[in-house]
Amino acid sequence: MDLVSKFNTIVAHLVKYATLALTVTVVYGVLARYLFGRADARAFFFSVWLYGTLFVLGGAYTLLEGGHVSVDVVFNKLPRRVRYVLELVALAIIAVGSALLVWVGVPIAWRSFLIWEVDSSLGIIFAPPIWWYKWVAVIGSALIFVQAIALLVKAILKKEV
Repeated sequence: MDLVSKFNTIVAHLVKYATLALTVTVVYGVLARYLFGRADARAFFFSVWLYGTLFVLGGAYTLLEGGHVSVDVVFNKLPRRVRYVLELVALAIIAVGSALLVWVGVPIAWRSFLIWEVDSSLGIIFAPPIWWYKWVAVIGSALIFVQAIALLVKAILKKEV
């Protein structure tokens, strides 16, 4: 296993614990709403952040394992050479798209960090910091980019996907 794949596997195994925290947070939010008659905005925000972090940072591992959504019914009936070319094109599109997300996201995340941006949608009652969450999107996109490049190089060198 190459270094990029190994790193993304480690990140995925660390991030998977966010699923447990997400479950606890959602259960707390539901209990607060139905048993105590009060929704807790913090539970909602925290669950959104956890799900987003899980989704974005686990994206590179999903790409590595081939767990992304695909239409295998048509794809598997195509000749092997056509499947190979389509996989190369798909990996190239993923690499370009994630590179663009990093390129656009870094200045946004940097500005957010410089001003210690908070979410003030609930006013002064609860204004959690969100600057760090913008970096999660950038880091996740960067991980997907390097994983797509690694898979692309591997496919080209082995002449198979």
